[in-house]
Amino acid sequence: MDKLVLYLIGSFFVIGAIDYITGNHLKLGGKFEEGIKTMGALGLGMIGILSLAPIFTNFLSAEIIPIFRVFHLDPSIVPAAFLAVDMGGYQMANELALTEEMGAFSGIIIASTLGATLSFSIPVALGMLSKEDEKYFSKGVLVGIITIPIGCLAAGLWQKININILVWNLVPIFVFAIIFGAGLLKAPHVFIKVFNVFGKLIMSLSTVGLLLQGIDVIFGVRLVSGLAPLSESIVIVGKIAFVLGGAYPMLALINRIFKNSFKEIGEKFGINSVSVAGILGSLASNLLIFGTFKEMNPKGKVVCTAFGVSGAFVFGGQFGFVSGVAPEMLGAFIISKLTAGIISIVLAAWLYDRENKEFSLKENGGISNEYQG
Repeated sequence: MDKLVLYLIGSFFVIGAIDYITGNHLKLGGKFEEGIKTMGALGLGMIGILSLAPIFTNFLSAEIIPIFRVFHLDPSIVPAAFLAVDMGGYQMANELALTEEMGAFSGIIIASTLGATLSFSIPVALGMLSKEDEKYFSKGVLVGIITIPIGCLAAGLWQKININILVWNLVPIFVFAIIFGAGLLKAPHVFIKVFNVFGKLIMSLSTVGLLLQGIDVIFGVRLVSGLAPLSESIVIVGKIAFVLGGAYPMLALINRIFKNSFKEIGEKFGINSVSVAGILGSLASNLLIFGTFKEMNPKGKVVCTAFGVSGAFVFGGQFGFVSGVAPEMLGAFIISKLTAGIISIVLAAWLYDRENKEFSLKENGGISNEYQG
């Protein structure tokens, strides 16, 4: 499964490149170019934080490992829960893990779902969405985070981790999901502000790391010892851009072929065509959801956001990252994200309909009682 998906994307990389050279007649060359051009944005967001990863790891190992050993928990789940897989989560989790198996699980599965949501999706989305849309976004995030442990469990079973070890190490994730969900439901503005600040902090640290690497490269002056070699992060960014150069044309062609079918599916779920396109687009990046959020109907906003928590980037930048650092984990990675993502679509649609139905009953009841009085 791992190689099959990678080879499929690789085939579209070749097709997109040829179409780009020959004049974009298939309308795939432009998508190929779009994927390759992400290299700059990826470098700005990733090189710095990847460079600083060893320094953060040394600090966390001294503070966290002793505490987690007492509870027989793997310390790798801590950085993975707060940092995206391609924003230092993978590197730190692997360094802190007590076993290679748990390092891969935390650094890829947890970091690509919960970590990516907290360090990237929430702060970035809040910078793009209007105040009126925040209520739909928070509801969607709530549903999406609830389904994360289910996706993690599915991935762990696929990875053949001992069930007792797997379940015990997922307990903190379950607890966090419940606390976060309750907080987002009861005090959404407080939680949203906290993670907005957290996201800005991560981006600031990434810029600091980039600045330190730049000074080292340009002036030959290393201000901080312990930075990861620049070559490592450059290679990772390049690999991701190459994968996106194939993923974007692939998703564009799928959307073109199955456009009518997707529209019919959307109608069954009660979401408009823009929302369906958003779900498909988020397979590459959930930025495509937030960019068209205003054009979605209310139910579509909740459903798309819920799916974007885990389902986003499954064939995008995260896929490119995982294929570069741990290709043997691609199967577990895809299963985790799609399992949680698909369940979140069904759950979000059901909860939205249920909430609207209860609201309608209250409204009708109020009108009826008023009329009778």
